[in-house]
Amino acid sequence: MTGQWAESPGSDPLAGDLQRVWNDPDALETVIVAALDAGRSADVVPAVRRLEEIDHDPVRAANLHALVLRTCADHAGAERVLLEHLKKHGGDAQTWFNLAPLAAWRGSTNDVDVAIGNALKYDVNHAQALDWGLRYHQREHGGEAALRWLWSHAYGSWRAHVMLGHEVLRWGDPSRAMEFFEAGCELAPHEPQMLAAAARSLFENGRHAELVDLVLRRWRGSHGAVPLMYVVDSQLILDNPADAAMAMSRLRGVPVPEHLTDASTDLERRVREACERAGI
Repeated sequence: MTGQWAESPGSDPLAGDLQRVWNDPDALETVIVAALDAGRSADVVPAVRRLEEIDHDPVRAANLHALVLRTCADHAGAERVLLEHLKKHGGDAQTWFNLAPLAAWRGSTNDVDVAIGNALKYDVNHAQALDWGLRYHQREHGGEAALRWLWSHAYGSWRAHVMLGHEVLRWGDPSRAMEFFEAGCELAPHEPQMLAAAARSLFENGRHAELVDLVLRRWRGSHGAVPLMYVVDSQLILDNPADAAMAMSRLRGVPVPEHLTDASTDLERRVREACERAGI
């Protein structure tokens, strides 16, 4: 076995953990991430270099290496690792995206735009690129300019459309927001995240009637439980217990994610109580 940790693990549990997984890329990645969470980035620099040597997933290894170096405040080193990866292996959305904050740290607006633009060429729905890019442009150029930036990347992207809908809804234009949500649904008619995100935005902004209309027209089994849960809650808020009960009956036939089982049970209780009060 080779490497610093194989030679002298000492009494440090982290060193021992790294020694045990030194030749197993998946396990090594797990230990490195745990060390980062524990604030021990400097202690895993040799390990993440080792990961780049042996990993069957070069994108994962390079981006984790860059993250370790960023956490150590070695921004130039992190950027160098990512650029070398792109030169050797070609482009991908995650690597290009991770270059954007490093370019922002250098103060290069042009390089930020290049990095985000390339990330979105590889994946038009890349959540981090769209979210970070929107917040960056809001901070640097203001809300209207940020919306123009987001619109410029909306072609073919359901996620950009739902984000646009959310932003204009916050600005007080529900009609325009619905246009964006409808367009996003057309782009991804079976994408669970699309309908759930639109429903969440409408719910948080108090547009319950619009939420019910959109979800009940667009919902299919592939969209899962979350959009229907918003419908049930909205129908209760709109004081429509019978319609809430009807939506609840549809929800019972759909698997509910484990982390939402308590919320689903509570919805059912509230529907039952609302129906009892209404004499239904």
